[in-house]
Amino acid sequence: MVAANTADDLSAYLADRYGGGDFILQSKDNLRYIIYNLKIDTIAFQSSLTKTVENMKKQETVIFDKVSLNEGSAYDYTSGIFTAPMDGIYSFTWSIVTKAGKYFVSEIVRNGQKVAYNYSDGRGHDGWPMSTSHANIKMKKGDKVWIRAQSTWGQYAHGGD
Repeated sequence: MVAANTADDLSAYLADRYGGGDFILQSKDNLRYIIYNLKIDTIAFQSSLTKTVENMKKQETVIFDKVSLNEGSAYDYTSGIFTAPMDGIYSFTWSIVTKAGKYFVSEIVRNGQKVAYNYSDGRGHDGWPMSTSHANIKMKKGDKVWIRAQSTWGQYAHGGD
């Protein structure tokens, strides 16, 4: 009904502004057709770690292997890599949970170039510290984005359902 209301509202505005007539009715029908047939590609994914990762190599990819959403099939859970299916600005958020006495430094990269990082530090803390980072990344079709470990010692990222 949103589409119909949008077309009705726009045609009412045009009728008020320019007068009624066949032009307005034809425009209203054309608007309805465009709105109902407008195809918007949805690209979205959500994934998580199913197991704890620790002592990763520097720049090793963190593979979030449990996928709960993958509209557009742009995220590959076997490699941990998101591939842009079209040009656009993509929004990424990732969280890392570590444990007391450990830490985990990760970074998001586009085509191998660091964009932002995440630092979850459990040293000097009890419990399970968590850190969340966010990046909006302008991508071209075929560009790749992934999360990787930034350093090698003290690394511990908690995973599990």
